[in-house]
Amino acid sequence: GLVDNWPEQLRPHRKKFTLGMTVFMCLLGLPMITRGGIYVFQLMDFYAASGLSLLWCVFFQTIAICWVFGAKKFYLCIEEMIGYRVSMYWYVCWCFLAPGFMLFIFIFYFVKYTPITMGDYVYPPWGEALGFAISLSSVLWVPGYAIYFFFTTPGTWREVLVAGITPVIKPRAEALKCAETKASMDNTKELSDVEQKLMDRTDEVFDQLENEGQEDYNDKE
Repeated sequence: GLVDNWPEQLRPHRKKFTLGMTVFMCLLGLPMITRGGIYVFQLMDFYAASGLSLLWCVFFQTIAICWVFGAKKFYLCIEEMIGYRVSMYWYVCWCFLAPGFMLFIFIFYFVKYTPITMGDYVYPPWGEALGFAISLSSVLWVPGYAIYFFFTTPGTWREVLVAGITPVIKPRAEALKCAETKASMDNTKELSDVEQKLMDRTDEVFDQLENEGQEDYNDKE
């Protein structure tokens, strides 16, 4: 994702960047293989991997795709990628069922929240606070960027809001070239079909003329 976001800076150094990220992630995982690593792992798993932060991010991703970019556009994009239209069931899921279920789970998470435990061990308050800090490290980016966008974008609040929910997608040169090639192939295929139909029709006409000529010859005889 980082390479795609800054392709000019990172793509020429993709291997080095990947190696650096691998080493960085390995260093982050070292505390989990210590004697108390299972407690760190449980903390990360409860508050980061399968907790509030993941649900929060997925919820706003779904809203952004289906209600900002547009579910109909996304539906057509899927059709273009796979070559056929998927069932409208998925359209309903993207727009209503998925956001509704995620919102329900999000509310239920807070209503039924219980402090984290590991067997008989109850995490101390500072451990629980650390867990919430881990969750907030990814959760706060959504409202944080919204606030940053509001205060750094020129215009009235209404204009900024409209600009914020208007999708701005710039297709890559490779994608445009691929689309042009596909269109050219489709046109060539259509021309080939027309030529084949003309050839078939020509053969039919010649066969008909040949049959008529044979009948006239038989009549003369």
